[in-house]
Amino acid sequence: MYEQTFTQSTFRYLRVAFLWIFVSFYSFSSACTTAVISGKFTASGRPMLWKVRDTEAYENVMKRYTAHQWEYVGLVNTTDTLGVQIWGGWNEKGFAIMNSASFNVNAGYKGGFIDQEGFFMHQALKECKTIADFENLLNSRPKPMGLAAHFGVIDAEGGAAFYEVNNETWTKFDANDEKVAPRGYVLRTNYSQTGKEGEGLGFIRCQTAHLLFNEVSVGELRIETLMQDFSRSTVHPVLKADYRKTYSRLPAKGAMVTSDDLICRYGTSSTIAIEGVNARKNEKPVHTTGWVQIGLPFVSVTLPMWCGVELPQGLVAPAMGAESAFSAKSMELKKQIFPLWAQSDGYHYLAIDKLFNADKTGYTQRIEAVEKDIFSIAEQARQVWRSEKTVPDEWKSERIVAYLNDLVSAFYAELK
Repeated sequence: MYEQTFTQSTFRYLRVAFLWIFVSFYSFSSACTTAVISGKFTASGRPMLWKVRDTEAYENVMKRYTAHQWEYVGLVNTTDTLGVQIWGGWNEKGFAIMNSASFNVNAGYKGGFIDQEGFFMHQALKECKTIADFENLLNSRPKPMGLAAHFGVIDAEGGAAFYEVNNETWTKFDANDEKVAPRGYVLRTNYSQTGKEGEGLGFIRCQTAHLLFNEVSVGELRIETLMQDFSRSTVHPVLKADYRKTYSRLPAKGAMVTSDDLICRYGTSSTIAIEGVNARKNEKPVHTTGWVQIGLPFVSVTLPMWCGVELPQGLVAPAMGAESAFSAKSMELKKQIFPLWAQSDGYHYLAIDKLFNADKTGYTQRIEAVEKDIFSIAEQARQVWRSEKTVPDEWKSERIVAYLNDLVSAFYAELK
C-alpha cells in the first residue's frame, strides 16, 4: 500500500516537475512580445514592427547582407556564424519582417520538420519587396511548412499585417483594416487566435501590451515610446503594479521584484523595432530604420541603423562567432541587476532600484538620458536626407552611424 501510494505521488510530482521545466524552458527559449503597427497609429505616419525577443540565445549581433539582389540587415544569434537564420530584419526595398512563436498550433503533428522560422524570414528578406510578395511566398511553400508562428510584416507601400502561420495554412490580420485593428495595430505574444483556445504562452504579457498601447492616442505613437516605455515596461497587470513608477520615487535600498511576467525579463535577449517609410510623403524605402537594443533592454542603449551603410561597430561580431562589444557590456550589467542569477531560481529576481530610483542613478535612467541625443540626431539626419539633394558631409549616414556608435561606446566606458 505504501509502495503504491509512493509510486503514484512520485509520478504526479514528476509529471508536474516535467511540466514546469517544459513551460519554463519555452517561456524563455522562443517567447516574444510583438506588434505590427500601421502608419495610422504613429506620429510620423510610418508603419512599425516591434519585437521584444525572449530566448536562451542571449548573445545576439546585427549582420549586414550585401551579396544578393538587394541589401538587407538582420538580427542573428552570435553562435550562428554564417547568419543563416534571421530573427527580425529589413531590406533596402522597405520590406521588413519579425516573428513570435505560437504554442497552440500544429497539435498532433509528429513529424521532424519544425523550427524553420529563422530560415524562412531570411528567405523572405532575400525575395520580398511587398506584403503581396510575402503572401506569394507563403502560398508557394511546400506542406508541412515547418512553421508555428506569427510573422509581422511591413512594406514601403504602407502595408502592415500579422500572419498566423501553421504547418498547413495561414491567416492574415491586417493592421490597416479597421474591422481587424480599430486603432491601427495588432499585438501577439505566444498563442494564435486561430490555434487551440486557452493554450499557449504569454497571456499576461499580451494583457500588458494592450494596456500600454491603449494609453497612446491614435496618431501619436513615437519610436521613443516604443523603445523606452514599452520595451522596458515594468507594468504587471495582475498585481496592478508599475515598478518604474514606484521605485523612481524611492531611494535605492536593495529592493527586488519578480520579473517573470514582465515584457522585459531575464530571458529577454534584445529588442528590434523597424520603422518603415511614409508612402504618402514619398519617403525612400532605403531610409527604413532599424532600431535595436542588443542585450537585455533595461541595460542596452538603443541605436538606429540603415541599409546601404556599415552597421554600428558595437553591434556586430568583431570576429566569426565573437560577441559584439555592446552585447558583452549588456551581459555584464545583466548579472548586476539579476544578482542571484547563478543560484537555482535566482533569475526570477530583479534588482529594480538598480534601474530606477529617486536619485536618477539607475542604469535605465542613465541610458535613457543619453538616448535623448540619439533619437534627436537620428531624426535630424533623416530630415536632411529627405530634404537635401546633396547631403553635407557631416550628415552623411556613415558619419551619423559612426558618431552614435562612439557616443554609446564612451557612455558604456563611463557607466559603473
